[in-house]
Amino acid sequence: MANARIELSPYSMFANTPAYQDVSVEIEGVRQNVIVFGMMVDAVVADASDTLFRVPQAAEGRLDLISQKYYGTPELWWVIALVNNIRDPIVGAEVGQTIRIPTRNRLAAEGILSV
Repeated sequence: MANARIELSPYSMFANTPAYQDVSVEIEGVRQNVIVFGMMVDAVVADASDTLFRVPQAAEGRLDLISQKYYGTPELWWVIALVNNIRDPIVGAEVGQTIRIPTRNRLAAEGILSV
């Protein structure tokens, strides 16, 4: 299992998601090794050090654009969604809504972003 290779389409929403191999779980009473996709770290939560951002216009509430502005990549939209309990990343934040943006240094300390 340790040598398993997983190929995903570059268009897959899981293309950049870590794959953890050799995770041992019990399935129907039998211990098995499986491959798990996803983050195996604690979720990012709101913190007093977060930057507050008030969404000025509709298009500026898109989480990928906010991620690009604060982190230099649109790929960390999910961090903003988690911290702000936004359930629909397509809709994003509403005009006038104030959302929390975790600092680059905090994300670096948590191993999410290289600064």
